[in-house]
Amino acid sequence: MKNLFYCVVAILIVSLASCSQPQQLVYQDVKNFRIGKLSLDQPEVGMDIQFYNPNNFGLTLKDATIDVYINNQFIGKAALSNTFEVPAMNTFLMPVALTADLKNIFPNALQIIFNKEVDVRLQGNVRAGKGVFLNIPINYQGRQKLNVF
Repeated sequence: MKNLFYCVVAILIVSLASCSQPQQLVYQDVKNFRIGKLSLDQPEVGMDIQFYNPNNFGLTLKDATIDVYINNQFIGKAALSNTFEVPAMNTFLMPVALTADLKNIFPNALQIIFNKEVDVRLQGNVRAGKGVFLNIPINYQGRQKLNVF
């Protein structure tokens, strides 16, 4: 009877430890800009956002929605269209599609083109997990070098 009790306690401890909430992904860089759909109202631009997964377990990401700001101006929403597997404690590139809002880009276009660095802010969340999915916030603000030309 004592052994059964210890087994149940051990199983509960392992179960509770394995259900810990995933840590927030760490933003590192934006790479591989590509032009998607061209239109005059809302063009689509593809890019890869480089993150680091600080968790000691892999994750599946889905349903990411990220608001993108450059120099404190909202420029559009980035979304993850497919599920994406993330390696444990590793750097990875998450491909996203950005639907740009041209009315907010044009007033800052010259400033963005002629500056080598801009302020970038990413705000949103991504559903991540293994079996059970939780919302993980994505919050980043910092300077980003641009290679426009």
